[in-house]
Amino acid sequence: MSVQQLVEISNYYGANPDFVLAGGGNTSYKTDEFLYIKGSGTTLATITADGFVKMDIAALKNIWNTTFSGDEAERERQVLADLMAARCAGEESKRPSVETSLHQLFPQTFVVHTHPALINGLTCAKDGEAWAKKIFGDDVIWIQPTKPGYILAAAVRGELESYKARSGKDANIVFLANHGVFIAGNTLDEIKATTDKVVSAIMPHIKRVPDFAPIQRTAELPQTDGVAVLECNAELDRYIANSAAFAPIASVYTPDHMVYYKIPAFAEDMASLDTSKRAVAVKGIGLVAMEASEKSAKIIVDLFNDTMKIAAYAENFGGGAFMPDWLIDFINNWEAESYRKSISK
Repeated sequence: MSVQQLVEISNYYGANPDFVLAGGGNTSYKTDEFLYIKGSGTTLATITADGFVKMDIAALKNIWNTTFSGDEAERERQVLADLMAARCAGEESKRPSVETSLHQLFPQTFVVHTHPALINGLTCAKDGEAWAKKIFGDDVIWIQPTKPGYILAAAVRGELESYKARSGKDANIVFLANHGVFIAGNTLDEIKATTDKVVSAIMPHIKRVPDFAPIQRTAELPQTDGVAVLECNAELDRYIANSAAFAPIASVYTPDHMVYYKIPAFAEDMASLDTSKRAVAVKGIGLVAMEASEKSAKIIVDLFNDTMKIAAYAENFGGGAFMPDWLIDFINNWEAESYRKSISK
């Protein structure tokens, strides 16, 4: 087992848009002494060995013995400082993933964290937790919406310990509400088999698969400081008939959506389109994505289509449940996510 295997599994899932979009997701590999974790802002689809950060596991474990400030902003600064201090010599130019402490908690050799729309149709659903228990029983851990980083790691730490105490084994599947899934295993085959198991268990409950057949439309796009891109497809047409139809996609389901385009808007026509927004759905026309570059605008399109996938899959589990406002506010102001986006762009 080696870092090269970590590159292999990272590229495998990173190149599959059903699992990862843009700079989302993170992966790790560990030995007794070291943890190799995806660098913040890198892309799993193209990451090489140099894209991972070598971390001292003893230093990471020591973070759990630290008492941090009760002030949220100060706590985040302190945690980041300790995380950066845990980098091994020669890694000083890299910034480890914000979920490094969480990866360290799993005893398994490999950990893969992705944001599959199919799975998030469950994790972003009103009845998601009940359905997860119905489908998987006690084989998985479910984490309620939680602030990412240290707070999320602390929540998962408690659940991992509880799971092992009651089952006598280490958990290898953790669902994060309004976020994604962590899969752990000691080999690449274990990672793939467990992931396939999760997908295969959910699929029979899906009654409608979203239809992204392209629709050819033209419209006079607004003048912006950057680039505006128009997206039209059959699935989008379901949601842009009027503002009521738009409701299932009128906010954000996961941190990725918040990071890349924030809260979308609905416009009755092109004339009333708000150019201060990054994503605006225009009645009967399509989605207008506005960013500094065409590449960035197309990332918005990909993430918005992902939102529609989640909404469609969530129909099977009680309907979609957006990220709560307090979590939206946290992500919107979190330095770590701003950094990730700036690098991945």
